[in-house]
Amino acid sequence: MAGQVQYHPGKASGSDCSPLAPVLRGEGSGVRGLRRGSFVPLTPDASPPKRGRGEIITRPSPKGVVVQALLVVLSLSLMLAGCDWPGKPDPADRPKTPEDVLAFATLYGRNCAGCHGAEGKLGPAPPLNDPLFRAIMPEKTLHVVIARGRAGTPMPAFAKEYGGELTTAQVQVLVNEIKGVPYRIKKDGEERDIAPAWGVPTSSTGRVPAYLAPAVKPEQSGEKRGQAGAMAFARACASCHGDLGQGIEREGRLRRQIHNQAFLALISDQALRRYAITGRPDLGMPSFAEKKDRTADFVALTSEEVTDLVAFLASWRAGAPASGK
Repeated sequence: MAGQVQYHPGKASGSDCSPLAPVLRGEGSGVRGLRRGSFVPLTPDASPPKRGRGEIITRPSPKGVVVQALLVVLSLSLMLAGCDWPGKPDPADRPKTPEDVLAFATLYGRNCAGCHGAEGKLGPAPPLNDPLFRAIMPEKTLHVVIARGRAGTPMPAFAKEYGGELTTAQVQVLVNEIKGVPYRIKKDGEERDIAPAWGVPTSSTGRVPAYLAPAVKPEQSGEKRGQAGAMAFARACASCHGDLGQGIEREGRLRRQIHNQAFLALISDQALRRYAITGRPDLGMPSFAEKKDRTADFVALTSEEVTDLVAFLASWRAGAPASGK
């Protein structure tokens, strides 16, 4: 039809000697030997150009067609499968900051295992994974100790508000796990119920002395308490530590000495009370009720006897009692 343009690559005739020059024909139009790049409008009486000898006819490469088809199929597959386009970040792959970590194993491993042992049972510091300790330690007190640390001891503060690195939620995870309290974590719109990794500590039979020392009554004089404490030491401690805490000799060495100024200066009254109640299972020290290394007729210490015993041990210190909690 009139107005259409026919562009036919091929070998030109006449003066156009380039093999890639456009070959434009217009049979019936009387036009030949047009300049390179000219266009010939086809009139109704014009016929399509015929292939001549030596003309180059360009066609799409079969390989290129296959590649294009594969790209189309791949694009459709991605859209139908609902996949993200390459390069788009997946929220699940977003790096977690230290504040995002709420897993007990990670929190304990980074902050507690170095002193209290990998499983909380054996380390330089007293064991945390001790059923008796976990049972008698008040939850509120444990939270304060973890958040603020222990003054005068190597135990640092872990809560951010006291110079540490843990959030309030992370401190609470440690508290719940050590105390054996099941809890729930709400994060990213999901809720998960968590069972403590160390389980729930079993309740001790009988009357267990309180972890925190009770208030001293006015009528309890220092002299009376000292005498009562000496009696408690004689029946519960002397068999391992000597009559006056001087230790016992074994294999030519003095062992288990506690009447020692360096030791007493480094340990607080509260730590002494804790050891008197829970013992040190990691070191073989019996608890307040166990008969190990004691007489057969040994009777468990009462909370009042533990208080008197601690006062007796503290009287061996040179200077004021330690103030650590």
